[in-house]
Amino acid sequence: MTKSDFVDWKRHAVTQEVFSRLEGRIQELLDSLVNNAGLAPEVDARNAGAIQAYRDLLSIEWGED
Repeated sequence: MTKSDFVDWKRHAVTQEVFSRLEGRIQELLDSLVNNAGLAPEVDARNAGAIQAYRDLLSIEWGED
């Protein structure tokens, strides 16, 4: 994949829709943590990990390993 291919992929409508849905999922998980933190620590940890993974995907840039 070239840098140009990567830029095209990030700008593609499908990619933008996926990213938008990931942002929505992040907000859902954050809301869940705000409202339920401490009730089930294993769920809190899983949600926090998912949030970080989604953020990592959203911030991906060309040339990252």
